[in-house]
Amino acid sequence: MWPFEKRRKKTQPIQIGTFQLSAEMPNKRGIGCSVSVLQGEDLASINKKLDLCQEAIERQRTRCEIPELEAARDQRMKGLEQAREVLAELSKKQQDGEKLSSQEQLTLRNLGVNIEKAKEDIEKGDQAIVEAKRKAGVG
Repeated sequence: MWPFEKRRKKTQPIQIGTFQLSAEMPNKRGIGCSVSVLQGEDLASINKKLDLCQEAIERQRTRCEIPELEAARDQRMKGLEQAREVLAELSKKQQDGEKLSSQEQLTLRNLGVNIEKAKEDIEKGDQAIVEAKRKAGVG
């Protein structure tokens, strides 16, 4: 036998097929996993391997979602701050006795609702980040 040849044991199972699992990640990357099917392997063993790959892929997908969730939260925070600034400006203008245009009056009426909705969205975003980190086992 040549030194570079591998000797295969007679008891070593032979690969008779494969499964390919793949997914597109939120950051537009892809991830894949191959599962080998060995001669004589039972269905429970194959399913266990496939489940393991699916769990690994799902964890990676969740990890990739975290930066996107955080960026969305940052955008909502900026929007909330801008809405508060506009509300303060319009309220001051009104308190100073200046007449508000009909558009400004409408904006003033809607800002309270919009700010509360933004707070709720930020809270939901925070919860989604915490849940994603928990699922991914990070942070």
